[in-house]
Amino acid sequence: MHRLNIWRREIQGDSTPRDSSQPSLNVPIRDAERRRLSRLETRRANLEYDLSRAESAFLPSNYWTERVEQLDDAIVQANADIAALVPHPSDIPTVQLAPEPIAVEVVSTAEPAEVMLRAGGVALDYREEIDWAERGHQLELPTLVLFDGDVLPLIPATLEETERARLRNHLRNSFSIVANEALERATDNEPLPELTLADLTRPCEECGGWLDPKGRCPACTQLDWQRDEIAEAAHRLAHKRSEIIAEMEQARERLPVIRRQLQEVDYDIAELRAKGVEPE
Repeated sequence: MHRLNIWRREIQGDSTPRDSSQPSLNVPIRDAERRRLSRLETRRANLEYDLSRAESAFLPSNYWTERVEQLDDAIVQANADIAALVPHPSDIPTVQLAPEPIAVEVVSTAEPAEVMLRAGGVALDYREEIDWAERGHQLELPTLVLFDGDVLPLIPATLEETERARLRNHLRNSFSIVANEALERATDNEPLPELTLADLTRPCEECGGWLDPKGRCPACTQLDWQRDEIAEAAHRLAHKRSEIIAEMEQARERLPVIRRQLQEVDYDIAELRAKGVEPE
């Protein structure tokens, strides 16, 4: 009888309830599928965004065309600013000093270098400022600075204060150029051309300002620097404009690719949902 009961259980199956705490073999598979479905849903949202942008690239007005219009306006404004930076002759007559000679004496080319300039009863002493930490390691010519003297006695007392200040700054800069060039030429055993006070106050034909001893106009040089700065900014704007147009063309080219990728993702999502898989 005992043997018969055993065979009955084998035929009818074991009716002993299973322990519900033991995980089913299908659970890990379902979890993996749910995670995959979530990733696909995220992928689909991203592709829909890309699709919208790619389709908008074919519209007459879109993000890219608006940016191009803004950049075009900025470039036009930059070119207008450059065109406006032209020298304007001064309404104030340029003061020119008398052609009194400037005496140049190179006191020393050795360290510390020194150059004396004399003109119109004024003596200007230019000396090298020594950095004792760098003494003995200097490779370039030193820069001379005004050590003693002033250019004020050379300026006509009849000038207004504003014009006196302008001429004083110009003369200080001009004499500094003369002193440093004299040192450089003395180091190379070259004579310095004879100069007068009139040479330091020659007018610029473009703007009416004073030229420096090397024939340069500081005012016109400043205008050139400003034009170069704006032109460089305009060049960057033009480069950005080209990048924006390239981005729009790239978006247009990607449209069929995005549509195909979206179809593939939709197919994978539908396949998982047909199996009863839901997102996490």
